[in-house]
Amino acid sequence: MAISVDTVYKTVLSILNKESRGFLTPEEFNKIGAQVQLDILDQHFYDYNKAVVRHNAGRAVEDYGDIPEKIQQKIDPFYKTSNITLVAGKITIPSDVYKMINIATTDKLLQIEKVNKKNLSYLLSSPLTKPTTSFPVYYQTDTEFVTNPTLTGDLTVEYIKTPAAPVWAYTQNASTGALTFDDSSDVPFTLHSSDQVQLILGILKYAGLVIADPTVIQAASTEENKTIQLENS
Repeated sequence: MAISVDTVYKTVLSILNKESRGFLTPEEFNKIGAQVQLDILDQHFYDYNKAVVRHNAGRAVEDYGDIPEKIQQKIDPFYKTSNITLVAGKITIPSDVYKMINIATTDKLLQIEKVNKKNLSYLLSSPLTKPTTSFPVYYQTDTEFVTNPTLTGDLTVEYIKTPAAPVWAYTQNASTGALTFDDSSDVPFTLHSSDQVQLILGILKYAGLVIADPTVIQAASTEENKTIQLENS
């Protein structure tokens, strides 16, 4: 489920142009849209955690009112798995990792526990906590996952991927300079359709900075706060 990049761009332009407040170029829109999409995805993790706490506290509602499940459905489109071959006990972190979930053997019979590198020496210092091939661990560097003890073979990496940057693609009339949407080259927003309003409001806030109009920022922020208050009520 995706959100049309053309619909969002035209809505944003319609609001900005309603009172001749300015124009947002496709290039500016694409950059802002990519940032807002990441902002919304990141917020979903906080919202999910809060909803689970409420659920466990007995404040949950089933079926259509199951908020944790609803938020999880918004995150699920970004879920991805990759099978990666270990090289000297290491695997290169996939370039599109946004948030790690799990690392396990491809048959899912053995899960690799994540530890902080600074704590590894403490684990290794005792026979009771020392990692083994039956209970291995891994730590993360800037570019690699490193297993201990050194494992071989393939591992399955489960993670939330970084969303593809949206692209409002277009062709331009050589005579008039008019822009026409090119749906053969566009990249839609990967967000759940229910995030469309929040997406538009988020883009408008950034657009207010681009066109140096604080009234746009204020109006978008007000509507966004209303939405947040409604969701938390």
